[in-house]
Amino acid sequence: MTSDKKGGNGPLSFDDIYEKYFDRVYRFVNVRVMNHMDSEDIAVKIFEKIYRSLDTYSPEKGSLDVWIFTIARNEVTSFFRTKKIQVVSMECISEINDSTSSPENIMETNIKNERLYNAIGNLNDNERFAVSCKYGAGLTNIEIAELMGISSSNVGVVLFRSMKKLKKELEG
Repeated sequence: MTSDKKGGNGPLSFDDIYEKYFDRVYRFVNVRVMNHMDSEDIAVKIFEKIYRSLDTYSPEKGSLDVWIFTIARNEVTSFFRTKKIQVVSMECISEINDSTSSPENIMETNIKNERLYNAIGNLNDNERFAVSCKYGAGLTNIEIAELMGISSSNVGVVLFRSMKKLKKELEG
């Protein structure tokens, strides 16, 4: 891929977009897919699509965040459609650990992370999507609302209920 591709209305460099968004897109996908290797593959496909269609982006139609995460949502949906199963892998959690921690701290962190991933896996699709947008991609409630086709106050309700479910499951 060349890095001089410009898009839409203004000097949008693919390299700039990749730098700014890759981590957010990856986290969004990983919260949805919950498998490190699949998340990387999907994120690469998302950025291939962004690269190929960057010249079609128009700020008048919506923000760059919403445009990118619409592509991401569609790619994740396509992944689940073709896969037809949800794989939960804890391999990505091991990357969170600090190598300076004691083995006991690492084990405790792994157990907490595994419980969190399992709890996220128990959310319904709408809840997991909202959580992945908010905490994986760092989107605002207004941007999430645009992606989900609901009001921003409804997004707040979905997120509140999701967090309440997660808290209850993690405390129980």
